[in-house]
Amino acid sequence: MEKWLKTLLVLLLAVSIVSSGAALLPRLRAESAHNMVDGALPYTDLKNMAQERQTSIEEVARLFKEEAGVNAVLYKEESLKDLADDGRLFLANRQEMALSGWRDNLPFNGGGTYIVTADADVMERVRRHLTEKLGEKKVALLPQRNGFYALAVDVRPSIGEGIGVGFDRENVVNLENMGFHSVFMLKDWPDVTQRGIRFAIEDLALTGKNISAVLFEKKQVLGYPKYLPVLAEEMNRYRLALGQVEFYNQRGFNQLAVLLGKRVIRMHSVTDEEMQTIEPQELVDRLTLAVRERNMRILFLKFLPAPDSDRRFNINVGYMKNVVTRLETAGLRFEAGSGAIPRPFEPIHQSRILLFLIGLGPLAGGVLLLERLGVKRASILAGITAMGALGLALAFFAFPLLTRKVTALASVIVFPTLSIIYLVPRKGLKPWHAVLRMSQMTAFSLAGALMVSGVLADISFMLKLQQFSGVKLAYLFPVLLVACAFFMLYGEGTPGERLKKLMDQPVLVKYLLLAAVLAVVGLVYLTRTGNEAAVGVSTLELKFRALLDRLLGVRPRTKEFLIGHPLMLLLLYLGYRDHRCMPLLILGSIGQVSMVNTFAHIHTPFIISFIRSINGFILGIAAGLVLTAVLKLRRLLEKRWQSG
Repeated sequence: MEKWLKTLLVLLLAVSIVSSGAALLPRLRAESAHNMVDGALPYTDLKNMAQERQTSIEEVARLFKEEAGVNAVLYKEESLKDLADDGRLFLANRQEMALSGWRDNLPFNGGGTYIVTADADVMERVRRHLTEKLGEKKVALLPQRNGFYALAVDVRPSIGEGIGVGFDRENVVNLENMGFHSVFMLKDWPDVTQRGIRFAIEDLALTGKNISAVLFEKKQVLGYPKYLPVLAEEMNRYRLALGQVEFYNQRGFNQLAVLLGKRVIRMHSVTDEEMQTIEPQELVDRLTLAVRERNMRILFLKFLPAPDSDRRFNINVGYMKNVVTRLETAGLRFEAGSGAIPRPFEPIHQSRILLFLIGLGPLAGGVLLLERLGVKRASILAGITAMGALGLALAFFAFPLLTRKVTALASVIVFPTLSIIYLVPRKGLKPWHAVLRMSQMTAFSLAGALMVSGVLADISFMLKLQQFSGVKLAYLFPVLLVACAFFMLYGEGTPGERLKKLMDQPVLVKYLLLAAVLAVVGLVYLTRTGNEAAVGVSTLELKFRALLDRLLGVRPRTKEFLIGHPLMLLLLYLGYRDHRCMPLLILGSIGQVSMVNTFAHIHTPFIISFIRSINGFILGIAAGLVLTAVLKLRRLLEKRWQSG
């Protein structure tokens, strides 16, 4: 390669690295400031425990607050059935109403729902909600009879009993006065209207003052798709944050989040089924991991089961206290009162010029890769560089989001591939020279990780409203590219001749077995990658991961420190002498590829990804040195055996 062209490519790499750092700084500031956490108790469980202990909800909540350090309550909107189960009203059909004395002039012939209560406040609350949500034509107030109030609703009882009628405002106010924050979950209802949405949000905003987030119960957000702008307008009016429950995908969520200016708080919740079998320590590990590594800022702290009330209280206070203590030790804050509510990320604005400068890095790296693979003419490489830069500029102008994703994908493919091809030697290195070469390889690969982190430094990716695209490709393609590159670069004759010779070779059973092993490893490698892995994780592995988390603070990737890094160090020690080293090369490449891909998880704080990579590198080097020592010992013993 011409010296001027190589100098230009190195300069483009330097510009990209500096630009990536500049783009990363706002994200680092946002992640550092995003340190408030709500530990939210289930209001229903508080109410049940208060009833069991024959005390008030406020007293039970106070005990949890003082002993465990929790600071929020999650309220699910009460339905007509909930109020009936509490004995605050009675639900009846037409025949039951007739038997109760309301025989004359009952409205809504057929299968309507009838509501009876002796509490005037409850009746007024129910009437207002049903009238605003369903419309006046579907609601009729009956004459008062023997001190009871009655309401007729023109919906079938099976539907009517599930309609939400707001929250117990008195209890919400009492708990907020004790310092608790409020998380509200709204129910849907049939035939949602603009009027109903405006009323529901206004009623919610008047119920609580220290509201951390608003959630929606169904598989779609309220009013989707027709009335999302109305919902966003009302939530913006009261500056309400949208709660994002991890692993619970709702239709219309991303659209609503954008309409709210990405004012989103992430929340982690364990399913009711899992809560029946999960161990307290496993639950603590899972919740703390969600906050530290996935930017969860509301934890829904459901109650673990126990045979009696006292034991249930002690078990749940114990696990919640452990969660709070571990997170506070890590620098997170559980605070009470109106001034300490978790806040959404502050907006991050990246200029397209800055993003373009970052994109020059994978472009320059790609040109260097082409040169290494045999494209030697400077005019061709210079033309690719010029056309690539022009195309990149136009792409960032016309399709900025898609171009950011493509730039990130190019970074995770190019840099680990380039570092391995350049730095794996033909002749073996001494162990400590191999460690130094491994450090150089890792540093060069991490340049690609920095570019990924910079070009995707945006709230949309931090909240998983947008995600890095091409996860499987990013893990598989670099490994295949490295294997093909070494096959082309090393060996006798032209690549075509080497390929023909390979195809003409007889296949031994041992090589078939080796190929099968590699195929299985590759299948597991691919299915265990991405946000939704297809292969489950065993209980033993989960315990091993939790142990690493507790020992190291941040758990390294298993495929890095147990497979990729040790085998790559062993390859550097042995050298790529011939194609018999190909399996070692393929498995060793996994470490570098996985390490760079770690940084594509933008919802994980950058510092966590960095510590994870460093931990994996250190443990991998240690394991690799053990492998080289074992190999040296084996060679020594063989030599002594052969010499008699």
